[in-house]
Amino acid sequence: MSQLSVASDVGGTFTDSIAYDAATRRITVAKVPTTPANRAVGTVQGLKAALALQGKSGADVDYVGHGMTTTTNAVIQRTGARTALLCNRGFRDILLIGRQNRPSLFDIDVVRPEPLVPRERCFTVAGRMNAAGEEVEPLDEGALEQIANEMKAADVQAVAILFLHSYANPSHERRARERLEALLPGVVVCASAEVVSEFREFERGSTAVMNAYLRPVMENYLRSLSHLLRDPGEGLGLGADKPIMVIDAAGGLMTIDGARTKPVHTVLSGPAGGVVASAHVAGLADIHDIITMDIGGTSTDISLIRNGRPAITRSAVLETVPIRLPVIDINAIGAGGGSIAWIDEGGALRVGPMSAEAVPGPACYGRGGTLPTVTDANIVLGRFDSQTRLGGDMLMDLQAAETAIRVHLADPMGLSIAEAAAGVLRVAHANIVRGIRVVSVERGYDPRSFALVPFGGAGPMHCAPVARELRMKTILVPPTPGILCALGQLVSDLRHEVNETFIAAHADLAEDTVIARLEDLRTRGDALLAADSVPEARRSVELRADVRYRGQSYELSIVLEGDLRAAWHTLPGKFHEAHRQRFGHADPQAPIEIVGFGATAIGHIDAPALPVLPAGGEQCGPEAIRGERTIYFEGAQPGEAGSFHTAKVYRREHLCAGNVIIGPAVVEEVSATTVLYPDDRAVVHPSGNIIVEVAL
Repeated sequence: MSQLSVASDVGGTFTDSIAYDAATRRITVAKVPTTPANRAVGTVQGLKAALALQGKSGADVDYVGHGMTTTTNAVIQRTGARTALLCNRGFRDILLIGRQNRPSLFDIDVVRPEPLVPRERCFTVAGRMNAAGEEVEPLDEGALEQIANEMKAADVQAVAILFLHSYANPSHERRARERLEALLPGVVVCASAEVVSEFREFERGSTAVMNAYLRPVMENYLRSLSHLLRDPGEGLGLGADKPIMVIDAAGGLMTIDGARTKPVHTVLSGPAGGVVASAHVAGLADIHDIITMDIGGTSTDISLIRNGRPAITRSAVLETVPIRLPVIDINAIGAGGGSIAWIDEGGALRVGPMSAEAVPGPACYGRGGTLPTVTDANIVLGRFDSQTRLGGDMLMDLQAAETAIRVHLADPMGLSIAEAAAGVLRVAHANIVRGIRVVSVERGYDPRSFALVPFGGAGPMHCAPVARELRMKTILVPPTPGILCALGQLVSDLRHEVNETFIAAHADLAEDTVIARLEDLRTRGDALLAADSVPEARRSVELRADVRYRGQSYELSIVLEGDLRAAWHTLPGKFHEAHRQRFGHADPQAPIEIVGFGATAIGHIDAPALPVLPAGGEQCGPEAIRGERTIYFEGAQPGEAGSFHTAKVYRREHLCAGNVIIGPAVVEEVSATTVLYPDDRAVVHPSGNIIVEVAL
């Protein structure tokens, strides 16, 4: 780990930054409003603020980690490049037809979402490979010049190329890319097999299209970010030789050049850093089975981690667009601190998915927002006091929050302001509980056997009632929870994926053939790490097989550990066990089929040695007690009346290892506020985690 490392995570409402000095183990954090016009500006502002608390400047920095929502927002808002698709003759409508999935099976009026590339910018050319990678029709290179002219007339900025079976033989795609790059200077051209070399043409094509759609956006953003980070005047003043790394959707790191060429891997990467950091800090307290709950300004991102390893899925959907790449399995729901509370046509109270975002923000931000949000409900109920400065700087307006809740909720529903605000929290918590059940109960896991790890600016404030509803006995509140996603950039490893489609019955495959293919994948993955200058001692390659029952449409990935020959023989049993866990049933007598092999190459970093708290007794020192505050707690059961309680308020930075806090209580820090409900018992761990025993 470098001596002075910084990292930032750009969210929809706030940009979180962290600075870590390896020599002193000191961590400083900053939270500044996101700058939507150019998010790089807010990134540099936050990093400067975190460094200033260390008494350092950008010239002292040795490493920069970065996580952002740039590509995710571009897809959601449809602000990517004007993109064209080149595919085989006869397959012009592949993006429109897709898998013919419908959100509602019996809705005959359903309107299919528009693809990123409309039909008029889909072009076809003669040429065909078969599934074995053999050419059955040569590529019509002569037609490419006319196609390029039509693309130029359509003013395209990016082109994706999708040819059938290019995973088996990419030569046609490669040649078409070379010709179009020569004919269309300045236009980005992406070949699908160079983005994801796997079967299933629709998903591979959709992923390639998104990559092309995002490349100009990412190149512009990273150009601006790099300039501001290195500019010694208005920027950070980072040295020219200092590395800048970007976190990907699977929780690994990419070089900035890798992010430029394959930006699709950064889609959905925003919350990935927090999941990785959660696993790391929970492991310091010897807790390895956790459910993460990242509550930010606009959403709650939920993930399940077993044995300290986040679950990785190879398929995801962003704003109706499917993508095929490794992604941390995160369930995102529209419930955050900025989620707007409203009354529907039936008179029921609803929360989200609409958000007040950074501008104008919740009413209590004093930026012109007038609609009630979850944050407004929290300040009305005393979770914050009227002098709380959000992120250490922003003073909140209690009167504006009360007015918003009274006008839009309390008066129309005939409730007091406190009752209406408590109702907002109940609905928000119910939404989050449903989201947690999706990643746990619906996938065969009992949430009661996991610890809840809340983070994000609002996570620790809402963890206790969510844990109660799910009967989860333990909550682990990590250090600097509001900045945890940024910490993830400092504890993540470098990561590469190498995949190969190979469809055959397990029983028909010769062991030597399998071992040769797996060793080739291992070699290719190791070479990618060597190209990134990762020392040999810090490289590892994890191999896997993608397996299904014959006749199934989808597969499960099974890691091949230890001796490869032994792992190959035990593969069927592991697959049956994994199938039973995931779907509730298995058929050990049914034949299984291999559909591909893969390798995950990991370049291991030196994780930062986080500060260890000094030991203290059970009694908190007087400097840790800020005072008392009256807080309204909703009733334990639906319909049960809430009431006000006097709660002690603690300063987290003055807590010591071994300190015990009994709820009701509030623990305040710059990046977040933790609320303990009555009779909850919290113990401060030497790692800086606060471990809460929930009063069930």
